[in-house]
Amino acid sequence: MTTLSTRQTFALVVLFVVTSLAFIQLDNRRALDPIKDGLYTIVTPVVDTVSGLMPANSPDPGEESALERALTATKVERDQLAAENAQLRAEVREVDDLRKQAKLQQDRPTWRMIQARVRGADPTTQQKFMVIDKGSQDGITVGMAVVAQGPNYVGQVTEVEETSSRVMLVVDASQTVGARLDGGADGVIFGMWQNGGRLEMRYLERDAEPAPNELVLTTENAALRTARVPGGLIIGRVGSEVEQNRQGDLQTVPVIPLVAFEELQVVSVVLTDED
Repeated sequence: MTTLSTRQTFALVVLFVVTSLAFIQLDNRRALDPIKDGLYTIVTPVVDTVSGLMPANSPDPGEESALERALTATKVERDQLAAENAQLRAEVREVDDLRKQAKLQQDRPTWRMIQARVRGADPTTQQKFMVIDKGSQDGITVGMAVVAQGPNYVGQVTEVEETSSRVMLVVDASQTVGARLDGGADGVIFGMWQNGGRLEMRYLERDAEPAPNELVLTTENAALRTARVPGGLIIGRVGSEVEQNRQGDLQTVPVIPLVAFEELQVVSVVLTDED
């Protein structure tokens, strides 16, 4: 392999420097523009072709791909179907509730009842009540019993406006109602929601033998019956635990409501009954 001498190396360096200075001068005078334009014309198509063959690692964020558009459309359609499904389930529940209310009217032809739609619940969540869309102009007055999904006792009307009323639910701590076990023993139902429960049946005699899941109904006993609340309405079922009242020989029974109050859409107000 031939090795350049020091003199030859120095000569090449001088030649490179002179040539570079010459090109710089020509470029400053724009004398090389035609040559650069020609090279650009030749090289640009080659670069574009190669770029088109390579995968795009970082696509333009403002440019949405067909896959992304399809995914977005699918999500929108899914959300619409979910909303429609929820609406359909609500409508089915409402129709079923209306059917049960009609059956209740058939079973108790001497009762006068009026159906009402639920507008909402207590926004502060401090009390358990609902607002319905019927009021004094429809014949509703304070104290009337409210039922839902057939003969299920919901609570009593506590406030009445011209076109709306407030119904305090039986589970609210302010509510009591005379009750009886399906087996016949009488007691009083107390709302327990603000105290961490749902319902309790108190003042059951010691000899009473409440069974788990036994029905609890509003009482027909004139001594215990709550005014304007018909007897025989379903309040709930006996829970699994029965305990002795420390104040005497009376029993306290936990009671589980059969109605999901937060899902109610239609209720009926009992204007008058046979009693």
